Amino acid sequence: MGNYEFFKKEFEFHGKHARMAGELWVKGDYEHTCFRRLIDLYMVAAVVGFRVDRKAKEDFSPFGTKSILAEQIINAKEELDFIMQMMIMLDAKESMPAEEAVKKAFRGAETEEEFQAYQSMFHDYVRGGVEELYERLIIQKAEPDSEFYDNKTANLMSVLERFGYGLQDMEE
Repeated sequence: MGNYEFFKKEFEFHGKHARMAGELWVKGDYEHTCFRRLIDLYMVAAVVGFRVDRKAKEDFSPFGTKSILAEQIINAKEELDFIMQMMIMLDAKESMPAEEAVKKAFRGAETEEEFQAYQSMFHDYVRGGVEELYERLIIQKAEPDSEFYDNKTANLMSVLERFGYGLQDMEE
């Protein structure tokens, strides 16, 4: 992707986003956590944030940090680059022909300003996605008439339905 490469260094959640990430992902607690790894939350949150068009600026309230090591980011670089390319392409297609948007996405950032803007956009969507996932998976309580016996399952199914995946699609 261009002269500037994304996803080569550590990423930190700060403030309220670190607290939310800490409730969505608990290291080593595979029974009660929503995500197996923090990098998984990072990738899913990017897609969710973009899908629902929800961005959030960095928060520095005193909740500490949650870090994704550079090694984990680099190991997921191919998937992260793909997500970034889709964001750039879909974002650009509003202002230019589709062919130009595709070229722009696969060309990547060519200037420092463009690199910073794309990286900022990606991380804003990640934080927005974390907020959306937190609200839907942690805060939201299952409806009393839900067919699922626990909040975690009911909320997960609610998220899947929100993004257009009905139960019938999962059964096929």
